[in-house]
Parts: sequence; C-alpha cells; structure tokens
Amino acid sequence: MKYGVVIAHGPLGAAFIEAAASIMGKTEGLFPLSVTDMSIQEIEARLRAIVNEPCENVDAIIIMACLRGGSSWNVSAAVTKGLDRVRLVSGLNLAMLLTFLLKREMLSLDDLVDEMKKEAAKGITSLDFNR
Repeated sequence: MKYGVVIAHGPLGAAFIEAAASIMGKTEGLFPLSVTDMSIQEIEARLRAIVNEPCENVDAIIIMACLRGGSSWNVSAAVTKGLDRVRLVSGLNLAMLLTFLLKREMLSLDDLVDEMKKEAAKGITSLDFNR
C-alpha cells in the first residue's frame, strides 16, 4: 500500500483528510502533519519518523505539501532526497487527495504522482458568466 502524508500549516492537512473521508469513507494510510508553531528541526524530526517508520505493507509514501517553497515543502524536499520510495508533490487540493486515495493501489508510484498532478491541475478552473 502507498501511504500519504498531508503536510500543511494549521489544521489544513487534517481538514483535507476529513473532507476526503466524508466523500470516500476510508482514509487508511493517510496522515496529517501540521507544521504550525514547529521549528524546522521539529518538522524534520516528525516527518522523518513517519517516513522511516517500519511498516511491512508500505510500498511507498507520497508527501503532499500545501505550498511549494514554504517550510513544509523545504523540509519535505530535504527528507525525501535520496529515498527511492518517497515522492513529494505540492499544490495540495481535494482533487489531488481523492486521486491518491482512488488510484494508489492501481498505479505505480511515478504514474500515481503524474495522475495526481494532472487531476489537481484539472480541478483549477474559472467560471465567468459575464464573458
């Protein structure tokens, strides 16, 4: 199974997981990590603990960060460096998270990341009836 970590500021990660659970039901293997009021060292230690936790049924881990370039992203990038079974994706939105949950068992790690990015981007639209 592929695990997911939703790393974000405040309660955003937990709220995304809660929203996904209300749509999908189960969110096994999905963990929120709030970086609010944490030092860079604390964020790194908590994320490394999640990523390095020995679990027999974990094939890979995808870290979903809310914002590229923020502390969540920067620490995640450092933690994932050199780890073949861990990927980092930014721009967290509900479409990305639902794609992760729906397709994590069907796709390879890299194909899943590609699909998550594609679905996240498709979810960004604008509707203006005045044009």
